[in-house]
Amino acid sequence: MEAHFLTDSDLVSFLNWLEKRGDVYVTARDDDGNVGIKPYSETGDFAYPGVRAFQPLKPFFFSALEEVAEYPSTESPIKESKPFAIIGAAGCDLRAIEALDKVFLEGDFKDPFYEERRNKSLIIGIDCTEPLETCFCVLVGVKPYAEKGFDLGLVKIEGGYVVEVGSEKGKVVVGENKGLFKPATENHLSQRDGVRKKTTDMVEKQSKEFKPGGTWQSVMAKAYEDNAWSKNVETCVECGACLFICPTCQCFLLYDQKTKDKYKRLKMWDTCAYRSFARVAGGANPRDQLIERFKHRYYHKFDYFFKNYEFEACTGCGRCIVACPGEIDMRKVLKEICRS
Repeated sequence: MEAHFLTDSDLVSFLNWLEKRGDVYVTARDDDGNVGIKPYSETGDFAYPGVRAFQPLKPFFFSALEEVAEYPSTESPIKESKPFAIIGAAGCDLRAIEALDKVFLEGDFKDPFYEERRNKSLIIGIDCTEPLETCFCVLVGVKPYAEKGFDLGLVKIEGGYVVEVGSEKGKVVVGENKGLFKPATENHLSQRDGVRKKTTDMVEKQSKEFKPGGTWQSVMAKAYEDNAWSKNVETCVECGACLFICPTCQCFLLYDQKTKDKYKRLKMWDTCAYRSFARVAGGANPRDQLIERFKHRYYHKFDYFFKNYEFEACTGCGRCIVACPGEIDMRKVLKEICRS
């Protein structure tokens, strides 16, 4: 993979150049130390976070609420997006974008709204150096550093950053800033490799007790009737927080709304945690009971999605663990059903 070196000061120059092309979003820490994503125009700085942001990148491409049609009308509802760059996509978020791309850009139908935003985006990944205790990316085949799915990837080392080129779009951007990007030396690459090994060892160590005996699909194949489901669902309040904060969940609801002499069709996020989600005409519901919906989330992440796309729809980011008011830890649930 093509690699360059960017000094700290040259990174600032690069961000200023990006801002002339469109909107720029960077990771930033708040007063409590939490990592978020904010417009560069507000921060004027980029703080290498060393960990994924508390919010996923999903809303940049798949809006929580948007108008997708108006009728009667002859105009296209798809509005041209402004180019934008996101700096700070961790390995788990890059895998999430890959999952969303599979759903919205492949197959018989494409989502034109999602496609428009993806085409206008520049994704700059980062390597994690300070994983949270809830991170378990290594258990689902994701590394705590940017492997693929990015245009450019940043790795913090002494005096600056190793910059990896991950796409043709990234290569063009580097080519337009030749004065900033210097060739990466063997010492730079050695530092990069050292950072990656250290972080990977940290995540593997804290995830070791949750590692399954086989594949997740083999675990799920024999776990549906396990008693562990009943035990772990007891504190679930059906709020949907785990699914709304999940970077790969893509369920949505379409509904119509009347405005004066026209109708608008709106698309909004929905979740399979809600009882009404699977209900069909006549009132029948294949997942009427909470425990069935609870199981469905795990089977979708670790079985159904894998059968379609050959990787899990869980990225190991741990956001669902942090967001759950019932203190349900996905790793512990999986650990218990693994004992079956």
